[in-house]
Amino acid sequence: MENRIKELRQKNNLTLEKTGEKVGIAKNTLSRYESGKREPKLEVWQKLADFFDVSVPYIQGFDEHRPNRIKKLRQLKKVSQGNLAKVTGLTNQAISQYENGKRNPNEKVWQQLADYFDVSVPYLKGEIDTEYLGKIIKTIYLVACNKRVVIKTKKESIIAENDRLIAITSLLLLMFKELNLDHKSESREAFEKNASLLGLSGDEKVDYIKKASVSATEENYMYDIECAKALIDFYDNL
Repeated sequence: MENRIKELRQKNNLTLEKTGEKVGIAKNTLSRYESGKREPKLEVWQKLADFFDVSVPYIQGFDEHRPNRIKKLRQLKKVSQGNLAKVTGLTNQAISQYENGKRNPNEKVWQQLADYFDVSVPYLKGEIDTEYLGKIIKTIYLVACNKRVVIKTKKESIIAENDRLIAITSLLLLMFKELNLDHKSESREAFEKNASLLGLSGDEKVDYIKKASVSATEENYMYDIECAKALIDFYDNL
């Protein structure tokens, strides 16, 4: 797979010598990077990506059209492109280009946007954060092994006895979120299967699913996500 160093350099009407001067890389070394005869270290990739205002994966030659979650998260937060531009110090044009994949943020901007939306950078990029998923799974295991569950949120502190099912459900909802799955459809499917396991049918099954779905409001969902994150932080800091 070819990298995009030469493509970006030529697009910006820069010579090897001029680019090397600006990023602090010898002309011959930069030439070898472009031809693939030598592989830059990660910090060099980052330096080049920042200089050309693109992401590291993009300059390395990976697919430029990988869908990110900027637009989805902005719409969920009910923020316009203009307001997002104001709070982040970016331009409307940049936000629009980031959302439609015509331009990739550099790592600093990815982190800035991730902090604003309160998500991880891999999640914002449309990737799966395997490290964070590992923390969720480990926390589920710890909760399942303990009768005493401690949940601390920004608003309150809860020490609940035998509330493991609620805690595990919250953690699973967070996992759905990280995997970019629709929690409503996943929850409904779970309610339907549970109704069958309980031997419910007809109107009883419909009523059960309806009552269970009422509790799955967006407000409750956000509270569950907050509790799940609090659980992970609590067990992670033990």
